[in-house]
Amino acid sequence: MNFLSDTHLANRVEEACLNGWPALREAVFDGWLIRLADGYTRRTNSVNLLSAGTLPLDHKVRYCEAVYAAQGQPTIFCIPTHADPALSRNLDQRGYCPPEDESCVLYKDFAEAVPEAAGDVVLEEGFPGEDWLNALARLHGQSEAARSTHCKILKSLSVPAVFAAVRGNDGRLGALAYGAVHDGLVCVNSVVTDPTCRRQGLARKAVVAVLGWAQERCRATGACLAVVADSAPARALYRDLGFNREVYRYHYRRREV
Repeated sequence: MNFLSDTHLANRVEEACLNGWPALREAVFDGWLIRLADGYTRRTNSVNLLSAGTLPLDHKVRYCEAVYAAQGQPTIFCIPTHADPALSRNLDQRGYCPPEDESCVLYKDFAEAVPEAAGDVVLEEGFPGEDWLNALARLHGQSEAARSTHCKILKSLSVPAVFAAVRGNDGRLGALAYGAVHDGLVCVNSVVTDPTCRRQGLARKAVVAVLGWAQERCRATGACLAVVADSAPARALYRDLGFNREVYRYHYRRREV
């Protein structure tokens, strides 16, 4: 078994998650990572707390607000469970919305459960083909602008990545997932299933294929992913796949322009 301290594991997982879903532009300010991606997804358009820093808290918050205001975007903070409570109090005072979408960051140790073999899965390394991108746009209901930004984000990946797709009974791509490997961890993203293909195990096949590829091709020793805390079906899927360690939780706080 690969024993890791909670702090060490949390840091590795956070790095893998950031590298596995990169922003288009970033700025670092006194231990905070300010991410920008044309307003597409909160993960790539929010402030991430890498370290405590030394500057006054209110000064740092105002700086971030100015950055996002200049882009015509709301200011969004990603608040992990280990964050200093003083930040939440400051955001309360500044009129931020209540916490949005508590999510769990889960970890799977390959030493405890070796990735299974997966058949009937299409795998593409580096960057997905048009079929994968079109299916993602269809399943997420993406606008052309969102699809374009999503493609730019995937092209910005600087770590090894694989894109998995599984066909449903009608021949269309019924489930997707992708994984990006950093420092021995594969971060799993974009797990989605066509509503007409649910309860067929397609998403499971896609994720299993990503895990197997990461171990075989990149010698990954573990995997991580984020899931909305109250999504019972997703939590059950990942628990069945061996994601049995919750590393930390996070939520978002937003202030509109």
